[in-house]
Amino acid sequence: MINDFKSLFNKNSSIINNDLVVGLSGGPDSIFLLFYIKHLKEHFGFLGSVFPIIVDHGLRIESNNEALKTKQIAAKLGFDSKIIKIKDKYTSGNLQNWARIRRRDILYNVAQKHSADIVLGHQYDDQIETIYMRLMKSSGFDGLIGIKEVTKWKEIKVLRPLLKIKKLEILNFLTRKKIPYVTDKSNFDNKFERVKSRKAIKLLKENEFCNIEKKLDKLSTISKRLTKSLNKFENTWKNENVIYYPHGSISIDFENFFLLFKKNNVFSSYQLGKLIKNVGGNDFLPRKLNLIQKLRDLFDGKLNKFTINNVVIFKKLKCINLIRENRNIQYGLEIFKNKILFFDNRFVILSKFNGMLDFNNDHSNILDDFGNNEIMSKSYRYISSTIPNLKTLEGKIIKPYLYMIDNKNINQNLKIKSDYDLIFIKGKI
Repeated sequence: MINDFKSLFNKNSSIINNDLVVGLSGGPDSIFLLFYIKHLKEHFGFLGSVFPIIVDHGLRIESNNEALKTKQIAAKLGFDSKIIKIKDKYTSGNLQNWARIRRRDILYNVAQKHSADIVLGHQYDDQIETIYMRLMKSSGFDGLIGIKEVTKWKEIKVLRPLLKIKKLEILNFLTRKKIPYVTDKSNFDNKFERVKSRKAIKLLKENEFCNIEKKLDKLSTISKRLTKSLNKFENTWKNENVIYYPHGSISIDFENFFLLFKKNNVFSSYQLGKLIKNVGGNDFLPRKLNLIQKLRDLFDGKLNKFTINNVVIFKKLKCINLIRENRNIQYGLEIFKNKILFFDNRFVILSKFNGMLDFNNDHSNILDDFGNNEIMSKSYRYISSTIPNLKTLEGKIIKPYLYMIDNKNINQNLKIKSDYDLIFIKGKI
């Protein structure tokens, strides 16, 4: 039972280090989260600004009224919230994933504008459901960890302080305090995977000998330990066998990777998948079975080259090389001077000028950046077409200054080194 917030605060004291953008759905979890932040302001000296954001997906007739009701609840708690409607319409594909990505982008843009952290209301039951769904999809150890308390969206920190609190505790607390919330009917719609998983877990919980929650929680703990050990091996292996290039490509020692594949094709393809994700700027890893089959064909000599998840993969000069495919790249991005921006989910951009990103049709001006690297210099025309120039408001074309930064260092104060820096995010996951 939640009697006070002292222990919760002690576990999540980092939440008061910055201004906060709150993802406010109006459901019990997000309303409880807002009450929690209210408590921090009143009793624990949190003096930061709070920006509750209500995202109206426009997917249901009731969504507008629900957004307005949520805004009223937030006002009663002492917060001025903002409703942001998603402008584009859902057409096809995974509906929940479509909604998640657009909600994420909205929260990110607000957080970036205010240099704030994002705080979300995921709780213990969400964690258990997530681990269960990933288990059903044969996720790797890192996936079975579940939802992390602290993550990053690009350079923005994302906090989830409620992961140890059960849904029932939240509901009971809100009832006791007579705090209203919005009920989303889609949370009971069987067409959604999470709803199906929630019902499956409920059935398993009815078996007194199963103790499904405890077992999934333990699985998460074990996965954390295993992932930590695997990450140590992975870092050692990458340091010895993987070369990163400032223009966003990667080379891997062919012989060593082949031996690793023979020992364990699942683990080796997973490692390659993360590198593919880094080069391609993707949100997800490539499908495991598809990648394993492609690699078998490559090692058997049936393939010299293949493309997967926006990445061209080929063997050349004793290396497996990964190069960004020169399509599905969004040019025309508006650039603002002295502001950190991202391009293609691969690069950080810093510029001394306002302007826009322009397609590079003068391949010769990028050749010098490849130096004497025989592998990459032979592909410079193709690679350079994936690297944008900056076109200033006056029409001047500026070639990028290319270098790399580790993913974990994005949050640090970056200092611009040229008129237009294009910084590859090495090890982005």
